[in-house]
Amino acid sequence: MNGLGVWAKLGVTSLRFGKSQLAPRTFNLNLFVKASQSFNRGLTTSSITQNSHNISSKVVSSKLKAKELINKSKDLQSKISAPIKNILPKHENIYTLPNFLTLTRIAAAPLIGYFIVKQQISFALPFFIYSCITDFVDGYIARKYNLKTIVGSIIDPMADKLLMIITTTSLAISNYDFPMYLAVLILGKDILMGISAIFIRYKSLPPPKTFMRYWDFSIPSVKVFPTTISKYNTAFQMVYVVLAIFKPVVEPTIGDVDTLSLMNMLFEYYGYFVGFTTVLGGSSYLFSKNAVKWVKQN
Repeated sequence: MNGLGVWAKLGVTSLRFGKSQLAPRTFNLNLFVKASQSFNRGLTTSSITQNSHNISSKVVSSKLKAKELINKSKDLQSKISAPIKNILPKHENIYTLPNFLTLTRIAAAPLIGYFIVKQQISFALPFFIYSCITDFVDGYIARKYNLKTIVGSIIDPMADKLLMIITTTSLAISNYDFPMYLAVLILGKDILMGISAIFIRYKSLPPPKTFMRYWDFSIPSVKVFPTTISKYNTAFQMVYVVLAIFKPVVEPTIGDVDTLSLMNMLFEYYGYFVGFTTVLGGSSYLFSKNAVKWVKQN
C-alpha cells in the first residue's frame, strides 16, 4: 500500500471516530496528499543516501586495492632491477671540462707534427705550448672541482704519449738535431705502454667483451696512476722537444763559438739525462703495484 492510501485510510478512520464522538470535524484531503508526498520524498532520499554510501565504500575499497597493487609492483620491480644493476657495469659522466681539454691536446698533436715536418716552427710552437699548458690545467681543474674520472686517468697520459710520439718522430725525420737513440727510447717506451694498455683494457673489461663496449670509455675497467718518475720524465721530454725546436732558430744568432759549443754540449748531456729518465719511467710501471688498478664492478 502506498503512502497516499495509508493517509487516506487514516483520514477516514479519523472521520468516523469524530462522528462517533458527536464532535464533527472537517476532513482536509489536500493535507493528506501533501503529507503523503512528503513521506514518499523522505523514503526516496533515504534510499539515495544509502546507495551513495555503498558507492563511496566501493570507490574507497577500489582505491585501497589499487594502491596495494602499485606497492606490490614497486617491490617486485626493485627486486628484479637490483640484480640487473649489479650485473650491468656502471657508466660514468665523461663529459667534463678536463676531459675536453685533454681531447683538444690529442687533436693538436697531429697539427704540431705536420708543421714541424713542413719547417713551419712559428705555427707548431703555439700548439705545442698550448698542449703543455693544458696538460697542467686539466689536472688542476679535475682535482680542485672534483671532476676526476676514470676515463680522464686514461686519456690524459694517452695525450702525453701521442704528443711525444708525433713530435719525436717529426723531429727525427726532419732536419733537426734530434739524436736517434733518444727517439728510439721515447718511441719504444710509448709503443710498449700502448700495447700493454690495449691488452689490459681487454682483460679488465667486464663481459660481454664486444668491439663497441671495448671502445665505450664510459664503461670504466681500470684506473691508471702515473708514477712519479714518469710524470717528471714527461716534463723533461717536453722541455727537450722545445729546445730541439728552438735550437736551429737560435744558433745562427749566437756569434761566440765558445758559447755555441757550450750550448751544444749542455743540450747533448741533457739528452742523455732525458734518455735515462725515460728508461726509469717505463720500468717503474713494471715494479709499481699502484700504477694500474682494476675497477670493481658492484
